Amino acid sequence: MTRFSAALLAAGIAGSVLPLAAAAPAVALTSPYAAEVVPCDENTVPETEVLKDSPSKVSGPLERMHVPQAHEVTDGQGVSVVVIDSGIQTGLGINQGPSTGLSDVAGPLLSGHGTIVAGLIAGPHGVAPGAEVIDVRIFHKDDPDVAEGETGVTSDRIAQGIETAIRLHDTVKFKVVNISLSVTEDDQRLREAIKELQRRDVVVVASSSNAPEEQDESFKGTPDNDAEVYPADYRGVVAVSAAPPAEGSPIGSVLPNLDIDVAAPTVGGVSINANGVTCDIDELATSWAAAEVTGVVALLRAAYPRESAKQAVARLVATAEGSHTVRNPWTGAGVVQAHDALTRSLSPGRSGRIERPLLQNRGEATAPLPPKRLDLFGSSRALLLWCGLGGGALMALAFMVRPLIRR
Repeated sequence: MTRFSAALLAAGIAGSVLPLAAAAPAVALTSPYAAEVVPCDENTVPETEVLKDSPSKVSGPLERMHVPQAHEVTDGQGVSVVVIDSGIQTGLGINQGPSTGLSDVAGPLLSGHGTIVAGLIAGPHGVAPGAEVIDVRIFHKDDPDVAEGETGVTSDRIAQGIETAIRLHDTVKFKVVNISLSVTEDDQRLREAIKELQRRDVVVVASSSNAPEEQDESFKGTPDNDAEVYPADYRGVVAVSAAPPAEGSPIGSVLPNLDIDVAAPTVGGVSINANGVTCDIDELATSWAAAEVTGVVALLRAAYPRESAKQAVARLVATAEGSHTVRNPWTGAGVVQAHDALTRSLSPGRSGRIERPLLQNRGEATAPLPPKRLDLFGSSRALLLWCGLGGGALMALAFMVRPLIRR
């Protein structure tokens, strides 16, 4: 997996690119099959030797986010998701729709990053396996050989990818866009492209970034230092960070960012390498986290097809497992909870605002029906009535029999 380039941060280069997944050092998996696990690796391309798949198992991150329970409600069917990335390999069990991209990135895939992202969103072991994925390819790989005509990630290329998707939206009404990519500088073209997606009622999910391996004086590592990461920092974009395994800490691994909305666990996730091999995520990486959250958003848009993008985001954030009054600069409102997001009784307005329930105005309330009066003597009265009827019948019988006895 590519690592964070501390040199770019230190130099403050305009438009610098934060590495794709910006992965922290790999975390050892606790699976009993650890020796057989095939790691998800963006450097694995379609021509890479095909090895044995990772053992079939339930994804730890999906269990923590209660995705299996969410699938009892929906699997995302009917929702289209655009993935703006390095391209998605076909024929791997991912429900793929139209494929498009920039004209200068045609040819064989040189990076498996986009395939892994798509697998986490809607692969056989993904969060929303029923959703359709639309591939918008915008670059070759993270470390391109420019002399060979290869391209990398820039703010302009991300913007071009979004513009390509917008043109497609006129015929394919996708509801979610995943951008598991980031740059360090604000860019007007990119900002305007994001706004146009939002005007079309599309939820945009983007990765924040992980901390550099070599942290120098330029490293922004305290809650008061707000890292600049785009497009995650743009207003209305769902900015996603990565959450560590239980008992772990994201501090030192994830860049603190006051714009982070939610987080998702990544270690132990299951996806697909570009050569078709089922693979395990063995690192804390915001690209993978953003892909998982994109899947949850797809579930929400499938379950609430008439709600706006802002309403879907409101449900996502309001049900995360964390504090919703004070945002954590490493994990935002906390780890998303798919089943709660789908089933909790919430009523977000079209603007995404969730009003707290108010006490009913008693003056305007309909008066309840008066309670029935309790008859304390009801059973006694019934007894007396039947006794009276019985006694009267006996007296009548005696009156009728009396003449017969005299004879």
